[in-house]
Amino acid sequence: MAFKGTLKEFKVPDILQLISLQKKTGILTFTGEEGFITLIFQDGMIVGADSLTKKLEMRVGSVLVKQDFISDDMLQRALDIQKRTNQKIGEILVGMGLIGRDTIHTCLKIQAIEIILSLFKWKKGEYNFKIMDYLDESMRIIEPLPTDNLIMEGVQMLDEWPQIKELIPDDFMIFEPIPVSAKKIVIVAEYDEIPEVEGDKIYLIEAETNLLRYVNGQNSVRDLVELGIFTEYKVYKGLYSLVRKSIIRAKGKSTPVESKENEFSDSIQQKNLHLISRWVQLTILLVIIILAISFFKPMRPIKTDNILLKDTLYQKVFNEDTPRKPSQK
Repeated sequence: MAFKGTLKEFKVPDILQLISLQKKTGILTFTGEEGFITLIFQDGMIVGADSLTKKLEMRVGSVLVKQDFISDDMLQRALDIQKRTNQKIGEILVGMGLIGRDTIHTCLKIQAIEIILSLFKWKKGEYNFKIMDYLDESMRIIEPLPTDNLIMEGVQMLDEWPQIKELIPDDFMIFEPIPVSAKKIVIVAEYDEIPEVEGDKIYLIEAETNLLRYVNGQNSVRDLVELGIFTEYKVYKGLYSLVRKSIIRAKGKSTPVESKENEFSDSIQQKNLHLISRWVQLTILLVIIILAISFFKPMRPIKTDNILLKDTLYQKVFNEDTPRKPSQK
């Protein structure tokens, strides 16, 4: 049994919520311009996620390399073994003693959530859910994720994304820490109640402090996302919060107000440079003309010893045009 349709009829949150409420088991596929994504459910919870454009295992392998858990050569060896044995990359790396099982589970979870949250940005596409009575153990890729929590996070992401993008418009931006006294920093749990005002204290949740470790004035937003410590949404949200709390600042970029002033100033400066450039070109051209005139001297009188005067035509013109002295009688 299966049910299918388009995202015009049902949005991603609605589809996920329906499967969660009915505690269904099966495979949900999404097809659209953005690619092809598969979600695996067991009793209404997500136990697997994959993307055709960038496979989950390749995401995890790339993350492990970027986090220096393994080297590129180690990953390539694991991929070679996978071709022969058809094992999962994580199992191979654990079996080789290169990495712990907990690390693999954490990486798989973060990258799976990344794939799931990317679906919330889809505007068009088709979905197809194939209901199954039994799910083979080999299809369970990650520890069960509560679907309701992911729906809440996805909806929250869509609500906050426009505001975050105003402050962080692209992933090429680089942030650097602002010197702050450690006495002002108070670290709290993510869901603790934080007082609005309490002297000059700055409250940071644990996720923000972990992200702050990698904000060094060199890593771009894209670097932080590809590091795989957090999902893309968590990275953007964390940076946004740290900027608002005056813990970090954009490196080499100004605030939105200053940016507009600088943009206007740069425009005027470019126009002035253009005018100066034109004046320089005209000046150089004038100098060239003067030098040419000085060298060839086309306006000087024709001398009688000029070789052109040997021609009869020139002699005639010269004799007619040359003023004659009055004859002396």
